Amino acid sequence: MDLGTELRLFDPKRKPRDWTEIIRPTQCAVFLKDRATSHSRAPDGKPYPNPDDTACFVFDQLSAAQLFSESKVQAFPHLRCEIYDAQGLAHPPLLVIVHPDQQDREESGSFWSRRRKLIAVVLFLMAPPLIWIDNRRSNTLVLPTFLAFNCILAGLRFLYWDFGLKHQERERRKRVETHRRREPGDA
Repeated sequence: MDLGTELRLFDPKRKPRDWTEIIRPTQCAVFLKDRATSHSRAPDGKPYPNPDDTACFVFDQLSAAQLFSESKVQAFPHLRCEIYDAQGLAHPPLLVIVHPDQQDREESGSFWSRRRKLIAVVLFLMAPPLIWIDNRRSNTLVLPTFLAFNCILAGLRFLYWDFGLKHQERERRKRVETHRRREPGDA
């Protein structure tokens, strides 16, 4: 398995100083992070003793970066590996690798998508009875109608949230495919 090239992020002596100016457009970088806190982690899964030692791992092939990341999360389930292209943190990661036991907890997973849609449907279904209650009292209560409109708006927000995450996922997949097409063939 390719272990990549370890590249310190903060090296004051290096020219150019920014890591994105060092890696080629066809390469990608893996960042090891704690799944819960997003703090950088060393290859052994522990925090860096000195934050200035924080590093990423550069790979020529996205598939090699993915294999490296999968092996790391298998060895250290508390890790999350984020794979970025040469544009760095300007865009969301190409891939986020977590331990298989933790994939359902990711916000963009199908479990959370179904839950957001279910919450939206429940909120939409609550609105008509609330309006009906206020209508039966000749619109003197006001609060049920106010709550009904808020249920509708909250339901729309949940649907928009889900739509936004799905759009982000489609864009990510396009970037991954573009990156794979630019990679040189396996040597």
